[in-house]
Amino acid sequence: MVSPLAAYSQIVHISGVPDADKVIYSDNILEEIFFDQGMIDSMRNAFCNIPGNTTFAIAREVFLNPGNSGKIITNREGEKVWYLKLRSEGAKSLNIIFSKYSLLTGEKVFVYDKMMQSPRGPFTSQNNIPAGMLAIMPVTGEELIVEYHMKAPYDSNRLELGQLAHDYIGITGRHYYTKDIYYGSSQPCNVDINCGSGNDWQVEKNSVVRIIAGGTELGSGFLVNNTRQENIAFVITANHVIRTAQNAINSVYVFRYESPYCDGPDGLTEYSLSGAELMAEDMSTDFSLVRLISFPPITYRPYLAGWDVRGIAPDNTVTIHHPSGDVKKITTDMDSPIISTFQNLYTNGFWKILRWEEGTTEGGSSGAPLFNEDHRVVGYLSGGEAVCGNSVNDYFARMDISYDLNSDFYGSLKPWLDPARTGVLVLDGRDPYEDIKTGIDTLCNCSGEERYLTEYDFPGTGYTTGYNSDSTVMYAEKFFVEPGQVLTEVIMEIGDRNMVTDFDSISIYLMSDLTEPESVIARRSIYIREAPDSTELFFDFFAPVPLPEVFYISWHLWYKEKASEEQQQFAVFHGAPVSVSENTAYFKDHLNWYPFYNHPEASNPLNFCIKVLTADSTVTSSSDTIPGDTEIVRLYPNPVTDLLTIKILDNIFGKIKYSIIDNTGRTVREGYFYPGGAGSVNQIDLSGLPAGVFYLTLENNNSYSSHKLVRK
Repeated sequence: MVSPLAAYSQIVHISGVPDADKVIYSDNILEEIFFDQGMIDSMRNAFCNIPGNTTFAIAREVFLNPGNSGKIITNREGEKVWYLKLRSEGAKSLNIIFSKYSLLTGEKVFVYDKMMQSPRGPFTSQNNIPAGMLAIMPVTGEELIVEYHMKAPYDSNRLELGQLAHDYIGITGRHYYTKDIYYGSSQPCNVDINCGSGNDWQVEKNSVVRIIAGGTELGSGFLVNNTRQENIAFVITANHVIRTAQNAINSVYVFRYESPYCDGPDGLTEYSLSGAELMAEDMSTDFSLVRLISFPPITYRPYLAGWDVRGIAPDNTVTIHHPSGDVKKITTDMDSPIISTFQNLYTNGFWKILRWEEGTTEGGSSGAPLFNEDHRVVGYLSGGEAVCGNSVNDYFARMDISYDLNSDFYGSLKPWLDPARTGVLVLDGRDPYEDIKTGIDTLCNCSGEERYLTEYDFPGTGYTTGYNSDSTVMYAEKFFVEPGQVLTEVIMEIGDRNMVTDFDSISIYLMSDLTEPESVIARRSIYIREAPDSTELFFDFFAPVPLPEVFYISWHLWYKEKASEEQQQFAVFHGAPVSVSENTAYFKDHLNWYPFYNHPEASNPLNFCIKVLTADSTVTSSSDTIPGDTEIVRLYPNPVTDLLTIKILDNIFGKIKYSIIDNTGRTVREGYFYPGGAGSVNQIDLSGLPAGVFYLTLENNNSYSSHKLVRK
């Protein structure tokens, strides 16, 4: 099956910036939130001294909305905007969970800190999920600002803050220019995934996610494949990371958080999704299986890990994880683990790593996969004693035990990983976008193999396509595309790069024409230090972006401090001169855009060497469904009062057993019905059940599925 290119529910990177200057220094909208300092000190001490403790923040319930807090103003565009500033003295970072989140089309929300170091959003109606909640990534410091652009009809109940979490740990050794508060927080012997040890794991690394659970816990987890080969975002993690359905829905799952190269700078946290359903869990084997509300889009590069549940001890192992929430790391053991027991959990239910040859694990690594020599998962991290200098005795729960431990549908992995009932014990991993990637088109106006950089003649300095003595810092390349395409990635061919400070950056824009800012479709910034010492810079706009038939990729060079042109440099290759009608390269002086044949130093029509990767936006699938949710049956009405109708959409015959299960995992009603094939309708009577959330499981000879329903 193929996944939709634009199904995402946490970060929607449309054009838009917050009106931060209106409120950053104002205390008229301030809500001071107080926490017990003695409790904070006690929890900080536990984090530092109790092995495996991953609780980095203390949370407090709040009920703040436009009707009872902050201030609503009308901006220059006539738009009503609600501002709320939260402060918790001494916090290293703050994060919030919206207990009510149901935005109208056109509304948007920003969350940011006073210094705008870690802005989040904009969040829009595309972030609405059935649970009506949204967890937000932490922002730096002790102050946090919420900015909500409202549309009529105005209703204070569409957005409400339900929780504020105060980070009392902070990160030692964190560089001032990092994007994420956890970068550099892990112990120094940890190994970046893009170092040499990770060369053979560049596919499997994309299954691993960082988890911020409920705003207070750090953990790791991994996407996993299933025998139906369906694109369903099942994530396995440790049960002590995500314990409840509320934890699952109020957690943030971060993809691709890694340094771009070995011992490199901070990674990006924008590839994140909020919210998941808890599908199965077991305390004795320390596992939780959640299903992300949305399937990660192609730009997140998801990979569904393969698994091996034969119970055979691997010859050697690797784990990929986020220690202390840091960028992705790899840890290696060249020996076979032994079967052991961890604490008072399932007897002999764990693989014990006696000693890691390279790297270690720590708090925040829990839930990480243990890969065998065949690159399949055999376990997940529960706990241990490993630290730098004595990296010994780590315990990974055995996946073969948790796979088929309980007959309970919600207490084992087998019903979810083998929904086709194949009985296989080994399954390979899979790239859910493999089929789409084979059909991706590459747009590039720079023909041939030759690449050029043109220097200014003396006494001028610099390049015509980079920083120069004319102080030209804005460039653009024009593209034409067929209707119905989305942008998935951009590759910029770099001829020269240099920086003066770690703040030097490139702002990159996707534009419909060269008028600003009205024509900006999407934007992002890249620090020049993030561009590796190579000739190609790969980037995207965090999610697939629909393209107009004519568009531009534009970039703006920015240097924090003045220096010589030789130090300030980021130049893009161009092709050989072309005819005037073939020119697609543009530059901007201080006021206007011009085609390159009007350049003051080298007046030749040119093409910049930039590649744009596009895919068909019409690709669809059932990837946002639980197995069978839209492929096999349809449930209605949902929410339901008494009679639930089940319409069979596929040719299923034979007796079907149904079970109604409440939120505690207790079966409250069960029975059987006989479908009549595709199109047949059956009803289940729910009268007598209390109002609330239930799960309906359907089971027959060759398949089973689970469906969430709400009784009014």
